[in-house]
Amino acid sequence: MFLLTLAAFTACQNDDVVTTNVEAMVAEPGDLLNQAFPLNKIRVEGEGLSGLKKITLDNKIDISFNPTYNSDKAFIFTIPFDDKLGSRFGVQPITFVTATGSVTKDIEILQPTPTIAKTVPAVATPGFPLAIEGTWFYNVSSVTLGGKTISYSVNSSSSIIIGLPSDAVSGSELIITTPGGTAKKVIEFEKPPLIVIVSNFDGGGVRESWSAYGDIDSFNATTAGGPTGNYATLTWTGSTVNGYNGSSAGGGASFLSNSNTDATKTFIEIDVSANVVGAQFAIQLNTIDNVNYGYNFKVTDVNWSTKTILLSDFKDNYGFGANSAAALDATKVNEIKVGIAQGDTPNPSVIKYDNIKVRYK
Repeated sequence: MFLLTLAAFTACQNDDVVTTNVEAMVAEPGDLLNQAFPLNKIRVEGEGLSGLKKITLDNKIDISFNPTYNSDKAFIFTIPFDDKLGSRFGVQPITFVTATGSVTKDIEILQPTPTIAKTVPAVATPGFPLAIEGTWFYNVSSVTLGGKTISYSVNSSSSIIIGLPSDAVSGSELIITTPGGTAKKVIEFEKPPLIVIVSNFDGGGVRESWSAYGDIDSFNATTAGGPTGNYATLTWTGSTVNGYNGSSAGGGASFLSNSNTDATKTFIEIDVSANVVGAQFAIQLNTIDNVNYGYNFKVTDVNWSTKTILLSDFKDNYGFGANSAAALDATKVNEIKVGIAQGDTPNPSVIKYDNIKVRYK
């Protein structure tokens, strides 16, 4: 009689055990049912959910959870997404193991809309690659710029390298398309520098009629055999009668237009060579209001090279003064003179120069 009573009591206890059952998985925030985006919180509703032991997604990814937020009717966890663990989008199984059993349901992991955070560099250059940094660059189906398809390479879910066409137009809209949607960004291109050819000694440029002055031994503005054609040659053999020398094609109109005023964005470029290391060039700039600035430098290699000088690095008093040209209105420069600094140069010194330009960036 006692055994029958015990068996009946045990049977009643087993009848009280509720089988694990999941009725709904609701994404928070929002109301997606049995669907979720990565990193969404999921509220699982059902019965027999107490004593949650394990959550496994897609038969391979163990999901962490806080048992504090676990009751017999509900619990909460966060959808992970990690390439290294094999995370993917689409419908996949998710298994919940509790104290009273386990249950497997299907959940659809949705692909988020991609985003573009920035480009590297921030200002692009047509004809060169451009790195796009952002999020959710999975399953990219197309990349367009200004409505035209362009080449691209997906480095990772947060980085794409695109190939910019050489004829790309600044202000064009970049669109990256994935199954999750599109990311858009207006791409600004670096404005090409304004280049004014002062003289190339081959008949091109705004100043071509060169002549020399001062303590020169000889001057030839059409010396043949340079890297790009003719070039100028100025020779000094030690004379100090005047105390100076140089060459010029004269003044005239300013090299730059009214909008190009910044001396910190203006460069003087000149191809240089010499007969000996240590020969010292003296570059002088004159302005339309008769102010001069100078820059002196020594040749460190007798082979041809291009010397680029920032306008703001020029100084008054023929390059030996204390005041720089940083505050100079670059549009006032209208003459460039090239000579030899006689006080600190080998004797004789022969300087060679070509392709004089003013560049504004």
